[in-house]
Amino acid sequence: MIIDNPASHFIFIFHSLAPLGKKYTVRNQIEMTNGEVLQYWGKWIILGERAYLDEMARKLDPLVEQEKIPCVKYDRTPSVNLDLEECVMMVYGDRRDRDGIFQILRSFGVKLKAWITEKETMELWLPGGQLLERWLAGTDFDNVRKDIMREDARMRLTYIFDHPDEIFTPWMQ
Repeated sequence: MIIDNPASHFIFIFHSLAPLGKKYTVRNQIEMTNGEVLQYWGKWIILGERAYLDEMARKLDPLVEQEKIPCVKYDRTPSVNLDLEECVMMVYGDRRDRDGIFQILRSFGVKLKAWITEKETMELWLPGGQLLERWLAGTDFDNVRKDIMREDARMRLTYIFDHPDEIFTPWMQ
């Protein structure tokens, strides 16, 4: 199910039961813990124009519904605050399943392989991390607001690192 809310920077593809509470961080019918997400969860990165990613989304949507791919999200527009000129699509999955997911992507013409773990992504969004600091530099927030954003990122992300045995709960985007 493609969720295209114009108020969001992202367009998502979730299973049609997601609004009813179906989680996407599941492997072998078992919800993943924070520690498992940090160890195994990641995403394939696909760069492209919005029209190309919209077409890719239409192809991937049935595969999310069939649970061959857990979920997908992609930019509505290039992230100017991160100095990107193309939109980014993130095709999520468990590291142990990533080769199979890439075979699906390859069947749709994706050639470049760029996998990043969720742990690496979270570290990049912690205070002082390259993505958070680059994003903040591209905003018109004053220093007080930037510090509030850093503290929010620190609290959300370090909780995951500090509570590895809890079931992972994604946050709203």
